[in-house]
Amino acid sequence: MLPSTEGGPGVWIGGQSDAALRRALRFGDAWHGSGVDAEALTGVRARLDALGDEVGRDPGELALTAGLFLVPPGFTPAVKVPGRPLGGSDASAESVRDELGRLSDAGLVSASLWLPVVTEELPDALAWVAGELVSHFSDQ
Repeated sequence: MLPSTEGGPGVWIGGQSDAALRRALRFGDAWHGSGVDAEALTGVRARLDALGDEVGRDPGELALTAGLFLVPPGFTPAVKVPGRPLGGSDASAESVRDELGRLSDAGLVSASLWLPVVTEELPDALAWVAGELVSHFSDQ
């Protein structure tokens, strides 16, 4: 039995080991990665495809989601970013949009952004995201 309630929230399962991917296939509505790029996401999808028969589930039913780290241009990270930031270490609006496009092409359907900036700068960082990313993708 799946650990969910009819009409309840979806279950997102993270991890990149084969055991974690099997759990996502058995019990999840989505696989949730962290800091992945398009190449890594393509690799996860291929591994899910290979494990699908073993688990008895069509991997295409499993959404791919990720938490991504973003330091908008002009901002300084308040903490060490764990891994490569979205758009690279010297991100621009264009590099972030390009990478999000590649992630979408690789199958990403949802992303949450972690903005590791000081609290006082968060409203400006969110305004940058709204103006440079959300507005761009909502027009498509």
